[in-house]
Amino acid sequence: MLSKGQGNTKGTYGQLIRALDMDQRPEEAHKFWDKKIGIDLHSVPWQLCKSMIGISYRNNMLESLVKLFEGLEAFDRKPPVKSIVQRVADAYEMLGRIEEKERVLQKYNHLFTENASLKKSREASAKKKKKLG
Repeated sequence: MLSKGQGNTKGTYGQLIRALDMDQRPEEAHKFWDKKIGIDLHSVPWQLCKSMIGISYRNNMLESLVKLFEGLEAFDRKPPVKSIVQRVADAYEMLGRIEEKERVLQKYNHLFTENASLKKSREASAKKKKKLG
């Protein structure tokens, strides 16, 4: 389908990458990413980036994970969820790059504190609803 010029969308690319991952072919997923998606990081949806970071993390392709994240940061793209930051920090640690790990955790620490406070406020409002209802 892709070779015929049909379906050249990020969604189709994302499906192909996930299919390659499910078929335990992460190297091919990375090659495809590099050729079709990774050249245009300023407009790649975070969901697709998150998928690729997950594939890299699960398959111990830590250099690729770090390269992708640094490329996103170069375009001033900020991760929307803490799971991305945690995986990147873990990758830095496993690569022995502790300074970069600390930098990333410090730079995006708001994702960890905001989510914790939001969760607490949701739990409190749920308790109030139970008492009222």
